[in-house]
Amino acid sequence: MKTKMMLIAVWLFVSACHATPSLNELTLNLKLWLADQQYPLAHFTTKQGALVANESLNSGGEIHYRQQGEQCIAYAPHRFYDKHTHTIAKALFNHCQAFLSNTKHRNTRDEHGELIDFGKYKQSASNAFILAYAEHVESFSIYQIHGFAKENRKTPEGKKADAIISNGHVIPSTRAIAITACLNEQLKITAMVYGLDVKELGGTTNILASLAPKNSQFFHIELSRQLRERLVSNNQLLKLFNQCLIS
Repeated sequence: MKTKMMLIAVWLFVSACHATPSLNELTLNLKLWLADQQYPLAHFTTKQGALVANESLNSGGEIHYRQQGEQCIAYAPHRFYDKHTHTIAKALFNHCQAFLSNTKHRNTRDEHGELIDFGKYKQSASNAFILAYAEHVESFSIYQIHGFAKENRKTPEGKKADAIISNGHVIPSTRAIAITACLNEQLKITAMVYGLDVKELGGTTNILASLAPKNSQFFHIELSRQLRERLVSNNQLLKLFNQCLIS
């Protein structure tokens, strides 16, 4: 209890000195909140059960969390850019403990001129939550949902793909391979593993390819426009999609 009070005192002092918290400061704040949801969070407002970033937080961001569910995070980093990804990721929140999303367009810039693209922006509310959550659970998965257009792909394989699954590295994990196999079998689509079947859209420059905690598994999931439209219009298909990710 004494240690917790000291951490709170440190955070309140730091908050008073800086309008915009650093990633470490914000992570500490969210770590305390995960331990006690009555903890008075700075830089967020609670709206319909979600934490929504105030103007004092440059990155913006929205955090949904519940104590029940699988130890995983559903994540839509480009809700205003990749159509339907917010809806698809939020459906996965029916299974996962957390759902993260941006509240500012990926082309918005902070006061230093840096793009607030949650796929690359390090000082984000989402990254702070992920780092805090990593200390709250033993292990977990991060499912980051993206969208792409087949006609804009650079390779023949990319133009054929309905989904491209990656763990953010050139060498795929066994779990990424298993998810892809399940999607092909259950959804009857053309899902590909980055690094094996296709050489683009692998998320290797994504911030979580390097920032994801050691006790996490990061999955970068690219979905074609056609597949996204099918998923949001077909509840059974969306259910099968979710089962392939979390099973």
